[in-house]
Amino acid sequence: MDTYAIVALIFIAYFALLVFLWKSGLAKKWNISFMGPMILLRTEKGRGAIRRVAKARRFWIIYGKISRVLFLIGMTAMIVLLLWESTLVLSIPKQSIPSPQTYLLLPGINPFVPLGYGLLGIIVAVVLHELAHGVLSEAQDIEVKSMGVLLFIVPVGAFVEPEQQQLESVEPRKRIRVFGVGPGTNIIIAVVCAVLFLGPFMGSVTPMHDGLAVVSVGGNSSASLAGIKPWSEIVSINGTNLTSSSGLAPIGNLEPGLNYPVVLLQNGKYLTKQVQAGIVITGTISNSPASLSGIQTGWVIEKMNNTVIYNQETLSGVFNRTVPDQTVPFVFVAANGTTISKDVTLSSEKAVEGITTGGRQIGFLGIYYSYMGLGAVPVSSVVGILKDPFYGATTPDSYITSGLQFLVLPFAGLSPVPSALAANLNAGGISGGSQLFWIAANSLYWLFWIDLWVGLFNMLPALPLDGGYLFKDNIRLLLKKTAKNGTEEGREKLARGITNIFSVLVLFLIIWQIIGPRLLYL
Repeated sequence: MDTYAIVALIFIAYFALLVFLWKSGLAKKWNISFMGPMILLRTEKGRGAIRRVAKARRFWIIYGKISRVLFLIGMTAMIVLLLWESTLVLSIPKQSIPSPQTYLLLPGINPFVPLGYGLLGIIVAVVLHELAHGVLSEAQDIEVKSMGVLLFIVPVGAFVEPEQQQLESVEPRKRIRVFGVGPGTNIIIAVVCAVLFLGPFMGSVTPMHDGLAVVSVGGNSSASLAGIKPWSEIVSINGTNLTSSSGLAPIGNLEPGLNYPVVLLQNGKYLTKQVQAGIVITGTISNSPASLSGIQTGWVIEKMNNTVIYNQETLSGVFNRTVPDQTVPFVFVAANGTTISKDVTLSSEKAVEGITTGGRQIGFLGIYYSYMGLGAVPVSSVVGILKDPFYGATTPDSYITSGLQFLVLPFAGLSPVPSALAANLNAGGISGGSQLFWIAANSLYWLFWIDLWVGLFNMLPALPLDGGYLFKDNIRLLLKKTAKNGTEEGREKLARGITNIFSVLVLFLIIWQIIGPRLLYL
């Protein structure tokens, strides 16, 4: 039975259970309610534990005040981030448009969120978020009515229900602390996990060899056919040792299309592979001259316009001397050594292979390429990014860029740390590190990552998120200070109206991230 059939059967069984619980009356008997397709299991057990924890009232009140400050910082950061991203939407290339699933923080649905680590992060984030609401409620004499678990096939979270009338009748400052402490707790957990990840764990990681980490391998290339895997480490090519500082420059003059020995550190072991030198086609742009003329991935460019193409600099130089509509002779070498000659007429689209200078338009072929079909970066840079969120930053702009780079490690394939990369590192004083070491390190990163985004998302000034209620009550307090002659009812109405406007704005900005790039290419 294939995966899709198993998933379909699980969903059918789950919805059959929903219907059975509702029709049989067992839902009412067992205090089960429904929120759309989700099951809410309520219980009054555990309230005593929350009350005991809440007895340290002074501590929790201060904690709630700190959470309010974190809310104001987080809300501002998220609004700025959404506005900034909205300006980038229409500049995303068609082939780079993210799928809708990538916007969902759901393990197993978002292709970048691993199921195991993702579920761990979601459960911890939601449970502690809700418990924080409950403790702050009890610490301020707002009774917790019930608590429970939220199910959608598997447990996806928890909830705490304060007495609604009490919550609505207390002064806004108390209510602000109740709503703010949930996302505030997520941010605090994220900071703690990040410090542990960067300090005791990644602080002990060093590369076994100062070479070049392979981040991509072109399909159908001789490197791919030779069995070179992503996150292998290039030690030398044709006897020339490569280091993080040298890059691929020392071997850029090898004869294109001929095989040369490449020494690798792969899964902690040194081995040698024979790989074709030269610029390898790793992809073609749809409907470009390259794709229409039948140029294939994996081919090495031996000659262009009768010039031998040794490296990227040679290729760019030849392209910079072309013009649109020029017919250019090419000679390619396939992975099996076969030579292919083609005359290709370049087009006038924006070139990706060369550099336009002085406003002069050059010819466009429409290829993606890399040397030997290998995308390689210094292994020291990869380890540096994992060890330091601001690795390589020297200016205010670069600090922001580096910080964002640390937040998108999952999208770069670096979290969880790939096992092939981990095998080439010394971790915790052990070559390759222990399996337990990497499980703990990856867990800490995902606890940081998911708690951070759960907290920041809930800080958005939009109802029904916690941030929407906080925003409304903060507006009410502000109006109370600035519009002293107004009535409480009038201030409530105005605060609600302003919050609704922000809710619509936030919703639009989120939807715009998804539909904006697609509108450009209709």
